[in-house]
Amino acid sequence: MTRLLAEGVELFNSGEYWHSHEVWEREWTPDRKGPDSGFYKGLIQVAAGCLHYTRHNRRGAVNKWRSGANYLRPYLPAHNGVRLAALVVAVDGFLAAMDGPGWPDLVMPKIGQE
Repeated sequence: MTRLLAEGVELFNSGEYWHSHEVWEREWTPDRKGPDSGFYKGLIQVAAGCLHYTRHNRRGAVNKWRSGANYLRPYLPAHNGVRLAALVVAVDGFLAAMDGPGWPDLVMPKIGQE
């Protein structure tokens, strides 16, 4: 696991979704077309979805979580030392919960490391 990837995971797990997003973008930007492009896009999108959720932006959270989970699926169950399966399962559950009435009380996920 690279230093920036690990830093982003630590920030994400601390609830610093904007900062994790920014760190992962720095890791992804130099190789946007590389084999890990979808992996980083997925992490970035999931973090953005969590940020939108904390701001009570249903549409933003749903859109980012959906695209983020879809980007991560090809890398399941883990990639580059990051456990992705539980994260994707959590996001899928969030999407189902957001489909219901009212605002669901969700506990944001933590990202596991290998």
